[in-house]
Amino acid sequence: MLKQFQKLKALNEDEMWLGDKRVKINKLTPNRWRDLFATVDRLPGMIVQVISAPQEDFYTSVVTGLGYAADEIIEIVAILSDLDADYINAEVGVDEIFEYLSRTVKKNRLDSVAKNVKSLLPISPAE
Repeated sequence: MLKQFQKLKALNEDEMWLGDKRVKINKLTPNRWRDLFATVDRLPGMIVQVISAPQEDFYTSVVTGLGYAADEIIEIVAILSDLDADYINAEVGVDEIFEYLSRTVKKNRLDSVAKNVKSLLPISPAE
């Protein structure tokens, strides 16, 4: 009953529920960025592949990447939300995980960051 009452309390726009835990949609600082990339292995390459995939292949790329990187996605959410990965695995719905990631991407404007990084990369010799 108490948990249900707590969930009724208004959330700030930068907060949401992951399971029974109220979490903040955090700013992605350089320190948190380093923590993320110290714990993930395959995901950064998959993110680049998904971002650079042609529009008609986007959803196929996302689904394929998710299958390979489920544990890394849990670790990312754990780092971003300051929750334990075991708690996320046991108590948090997949829909909540992806909503949290989506809101984090929006808050930190990672789509425009990716475009800016891509524009800084040298053009390949084939182009």
